[in-house]
Amino acid sequence: MFFDESVLSRSEKVKALQTSIEESSQELVQQMEAGKSGTLVRYLEYCAQFHEYSFRNILLALWQRPGITRLAGLRQWNKLGRRVKAGERGIAILAPMTVGRNKRKENGDEDPDDEPEIITLFKVVYVFDVSQTEGDPLPDLIRATGDVSTLHPRLVKAVQEAGVILEVLEDVPGSFGACGASYGGRIVLRANLAPADAFRALVHEYAHELLHWSAGKEDKTVRETEADATAFIVCRHFGVECDTADYLLLHDSTSRVLLDRLETIRRTGARIIEALEREQGAEGGQADDAPAAA
Repeated sequence: MFFDESVLSRSEKVKALQTSIEESSQELVQQMEAGKSGTLVRYLEYCAQFHEYSFRNILLALWQRPGITRLAGLRQWNKLGRRVKAGERGIAILAPMTVGRNKRKENGDEDPDDEPEIITLFKVVYVFDVSQTEGDPLPDLIRATGDVSTLHPRLVKAVQEAGVILEVLEDVPGSFGACGASYGGRIVLRANLAPADAFRALVHEYAHELLHWSAGKEDKTVRETEADATAFIVCRHFGVECDTADYLLLHDSTSRVLLDRLETIRRTGARIIEALEREQGAEGGQADDAPAAA
C-alpha cells in the first residue's frame, strides 16, 4: 500500500488516491506525446477485462498491484467460495456516493425549506485480485476465440433494439471502400466483410451512434479514436482478435482530458459488452461472473 491507512483520515486517503490517478494519467500523456501507444493499448486491454470499473479505478488498481487478472470485493469472493489469504492487503479504489446537503441562506444558515443539494463524494473501498484468494475453483469465463457466429447476431439484435436501423449493402454510400458508416439512427455495413471484420465494424459504428450524434460535433480524429478504441475493448473482452492503429494516440490531450475521454470509451465499451451479455442471458447462456462496479 502506498499510504499508511492508520494515520490518514478518510478525506486524506481520498486525496492520496486522486493524486496517484493524476500522476498515472500524466505519465500516460507523456508516453503518448513521445509517440508511444503501447501503454495506452495495455490500459485498453484492462478496460476490456474490467469493464465495470471506471478508468480511474483501473489506474489505481494497476498502480498498487500490476498484473491484476480478476477483481472483486470481499463479499463477492466469499459468495464464490473463496477467501482472502491471511495477511493480504486490499487494493484501494474510489466509490462514488451521493449525499443531500441543505442549501445555505445569505447569512450562512441552512434553509430547511429548500430542496437539498445533491452532491457526489468519494469513499475508499477495497477489492482483491484472485491471486490474493484461495478456495473453490472459479467457473470458466465464456469467451470467443475469434468465432463471432453467436456474437454478431446478438450485436445486430442489440443495435436494432436500440432503435438503430442496420443495412448491409454492396458499398457504403459516400464512403467507397469503407467497412461501414454511421448516419445517426442508421448504420450501413459493407456486404463482403469477413465475419470478424463485420463484427468489429458494427461495434465501431454503434459506438459512433452512442457517442457522436447527440453531442456537439467533435473533431474527426477524436471521433474515430473513441469509436476504434471502443471496438478494441469489446473485441478483446470476447477474445476477438483485432489490430490497433497509432491514431489511438490523442496527442492534444492533457491528463484531465485524457482521463475523461478514456472513461467515456470505457463506459461505452461496457455498455455494448453488457448488451451482448444480456442477449446471451436471454438465450439461456451462462453469464460471466463480473466484479462489483466501482
